Amino acid sequence: MVRVERRDFFRGAVAAGLLGAPQLPSHINPSADIVIERPVPGTPHQGKTLAVITPHLDDGPFFASGTVAKLLREGYTGYFIRTSNDEKDSYDLTLGETVLGNERDAKAFLQASGLKQMFDLSYRNHRMDDLARTEIRARLIFLFRLLKVDTIFSYDPWGHYEENPDHYVTAQAVEAACWMSGGHLDMPEHFAAGLKPHSVSEKYYFARGPQLVNRVVDIGPTVETKFASLGMPDHDDPHDQRIERFSG
Repeated sequence: MVRVERRDFFRGAVAAGLLGAPQLPSHINPSADIVIERPVPGTPHQGKTLAVITPHLDDGPFFASGTVAKLLREGYTGYFIRTSNDEKDSYDLTLGETVLGNERDAKAFLQASGLKQMFDLSYRNHRMDDLARTEIRARLIFLFRLLKVDTIFSYDPWGHYEENPDHYVTAQAVEAACWMSGGHLDMPEHFAAGLKPHSVSEKYYFARGPQLVNRVVDIGPTVETKFASLGMPDHDDPHDQRIERFSG
């Protein structure tokens, strides 16, 4: 959603205690090991690449921008891949005004978050279930190999009760592309262009509904970057939301 409207929405989310957590309760799997990820000194991830892959501009900032900022501080280079054109992500603007507003806001998000570059796949918003998922997957495989992506952030492909087709279609394409990008028989024409097989080794998945969480990330030192990424740099108390939750 465009920046002013998104700022008002997220102020309400902060007041409700929702920011930095799924919108419905998450559930801890008692048989699973829960990883508590904390900030580390230095740049231990120097040379590694992450990608935030979401259908809409506001998805990544809401659920994962504190963790992304943490990893960028620790040496990652980061990219944003948006799969839809965001044409319906506003309250009272026309389709064209909404697309333009989100395009402008995407530039502001890149600057605030520290991500290096954005790639727009530009599929029709709320129409992604019309698409051949093999096409989306192929475009993601190309980008994973081109950018040598090691770590991704995206919607959980097994998330429960997800209403938005853009969310679950993107999530399923991302999940398949993560391992297929490492195969030497998938899209071999890429190799003629100088690319090489490259599998994604680490995944951070978030969900709007109930989710089995196996990773909790301390974003205390980067929570101000999260609010800046949301278009809320003037937030009065940046320390009221200190964690983000993921499966993967």
